[in-house]
Amino acid sequence: MRDIAVIIPVYKAHDTIKFTLCSIGMQRVVLFNTYLIVDGEEKGSYDYLLDQFDIEILYMSKNGGPGVARQYGIDNTQEPFISFIDADDTYISSISLYQQHLGFKNNTTAMVSTSFAEESKNHKITIKENDMIWMHGKMYRREFLDKNDIRFNKTRANEDIGFNTQCQCYANDQENIILSKNITYLWQWRENSIVRSNNQSYIYHESIKGYTVNKIYAFERVLAHKDINDSMKYLIIAGLMALYENYLVIKRELPKKMYLSKIWSKEYYKKLYLLVDKAYIQQYEEKILPQAKLNTPIKYTEYIKWKKSLA
Repeated sequence: MRDIAVIIPVYKAHDTIKFTLCSIGMQRVVLFNTYLIVDGEEKGSYDYLLDQFDIEILYMSKNGGPGVARQYGIDNTQEPFISFIDADDTYISSISLYQQHLGFKNNTTAMVSTSFAEESKNHKITIKENDMIWMHGKMYRREFLDKNDIRFNKTRANEDIGFNTQCQCYANDQENIILSKNITYLWQWRENSIVRSNNQSYIYHESIKGYTVNKIYAFERVLAHKDINDSMKYLIIAGLMALYENYLVIKRELPKKMYLSKIWSKEYYKKLYLLVDKAYIQQYEEKILPQAKLNTPIKYTEYIKWKKSLA
């Protein structure tokens, strides 16, 4: 039996998809099925790949974006474990899927998040560990997703973090999330990708809105079924700190876009941060800052001043 569904959202990926499929084709040790979810392109447009690769192709009638395509892949496959790869990325070795799957052996682990390598414009590599934003290098237990009705939002930006935040909220001591330092995924540099096009304007515009909208989406879905707990309070506070870090980057790199950061930070503050009781904030917020593993060092006193401006 093939245990793993490898799901690839595909849209105008003819120039890159063969590299991705070759990296999947070299996987060994584990058994898996590969699914191309073609996001609204002409039916049959990728069928030429069927003679070259062991894949199944599912065509969506309308373009919905990568999150909708990934959800379509989940809903139309059956394997007990699910991994995603983008149509312009590659696995980093022939045992990448094996290393992702390792964490599920003999337990009820909900999700495994391995490390991934990010390629920059000058082809330098940065290693990303303990990431809970992107889908890169992650594998999920289908039973856990189904039981908790964890689904992608229909947005076209940062749907990854909405999905992963739901997983974090439902994880517990038995159905846990394993963070692995094994590097399994290469996020390839591509000038015209959504995230990197227009001088990386995504970082200063769509990403801020997408992050906020999907965080709100995730918590609203979870809180419709369970009460807020300390784990969720921690995640909410860490999320506001991440928005402050983003604000500092925009202030330095593109100050004319600071108003967008303020708009969406206020929305996050109003919809999520105010759900956290003052007693928890007073006792734990300053302690959460060093645990949040932010890329930019943040002084707590400056963060507090910024936070007051959102009220």
